[in-house]
Amino acid sequence: MEIVFEDAGLAHACNNGSARRARFGDEGSTALLRRLGQMSAAYHLADLRHVAAARLRPASNGDCFTLLVSLGPHGDLVVRPRDDPPTTHDDGTLNEHAVRAVIVTAIHCP
Repeated sequence: MEIVFEDAGLAHACNNGSARRARFGDEGSTALLRRLGQMSAAYHLADLRHVAAARLRPASNGDCFTLLVSLGPHGDLVVRPRDDPPTTHDDGTLNEHAVRAVIVTAIHCP
């Protein structure tokens, strides 16, 4: 799955080792790097349902297309499908098998 970032600052914090460690600490940096690797290795968003630690779930912002991907005790990645509008099922829910690219919009830290 392709991963893009909403802005350059977030991309730098996630992709640059020293920036990632400075922002999230050693353990948080490791968790973030691991999760981004798992996401990148996934063929589509639905594959993350097989990564128990990812705990893919809806965000509480009322947008049915915004999802949270767990970083364990270090927080959550906030993601949404890159396609706009995303592919949906007949009932209007997100077709996770059709999502092959996501935008990381934020990282919520506890």
